[in-house]
Amino acid sequence: MSKVSIIVPVYNAEKYLREAIESVLNQTYTDFELLLINDRSTDNSREICEEYTQKDNRIILFENNTENHGPGPTRNIGLDNATGEFIYFMDADDWIDNNLLKVCIDRMKETDADIVQLGIVCEQGGGKKSIEYYHKENNLITRNTIEKNFVYFWKENRFGLTLNLLRKEKVKSVRFENMISGEDISYVLDAFCNAEKIAYISKALYHYRYVEGSTSHRWNKETIEQRAVIWEHQKQFLKSIDINSDNFAYAEVAYDNFIWAIYQLSSNLCPLSYKEKRKELLSLEKHMRFNDYRKVYPLKLQHGIEKIKYMLVKYHLEKILLLLGPVFLKIVRGE
Repeated sequence: MSKVSIIVPVYNAEKYLREAIESVLNQTYTDFELLLINDRSTDNSREICEEYTQKDNRIILFENNTENHGPGPTRNIGLDNATGEFIYFMDADDWIDNNLLKVCIDRMKETDADIVQLGIVCEQGGGKKSIEYYHKENNLITRNTIEKNFVYFWKENRFGLTLNLLRKEKVKSVRFENMISGEDISYVLDAFCNAEKIAYISKALYHYRYVEGSTSHRWNKETIEQRAVIWEHQKQFLKSIDINSDNFAYAEVAYDNFIWAIYQLSSNLCPLSYKEKRKELLSLEKHMRFNDYRKVYPLKLQHGIEKIKYMLVKYHLEKILLLLGPVFLKIVRGE
């Protein structure tokens, strides 16, 4: 068997931490180490971690005693101490199906891939229906495939950190940015830079729990600045697959990043005034040199409500999207 290093940053997760750990211990694939990295928790998270280290020697507890805190630097401690042939990340308030590791390892060995990507179940709670996202087919793609059909790849692939089992040899030099959010996307993009083959699993095996007030569900003042950092990682990925900077693929990715910034500014979580939102978006536009991409993006790639959204951005009318705010989000999500 090949060992998997499962890396879990822990910060004030006492409510769900046991369920997360138990879901790992219940795996049918048993050759793993579970690296729990406590990041100055003020609840009973550390005590729960210590309790489990006494029960199972595959569980190892680390402390983030460095000057850099947050999910990125904390996960880096896990990477620095991982001894497995494969790396897998999960969050302390989520859980995984008991066959996740086995299915992923089997697929990795079957295809000799560098990354295996699985699907996700978004557990919304509050009586809301869970939503599944996964690839419809068990595809295997190479760098050459990505270059030849980039738009399909970009639209179908998911860059969520917890959806990827990684071959350690390919990501041994990759580390997380010190950011509150967006560090996960940036890491996966960097990992993809080094991957020759990516294999997909048409099953949703990871359970993401929507937790009100968690890092991914609150506004922070660097939200739009972090989109600028993500853009740098996106460009690096495009370069890694030999796509020239004048290729419309850059426009595809630029639009995606810029529209995500509009999503975030339109969210109910965003406390900024309309004037402040415009200022933030203008700053990102200048950093990305987004106006260079407005002209070249072919609207024929989009259909329906998506085409309207892209059209507004193409013709400098994103202020309308900002004015619509949460209403815009409901429209594009079909709510």
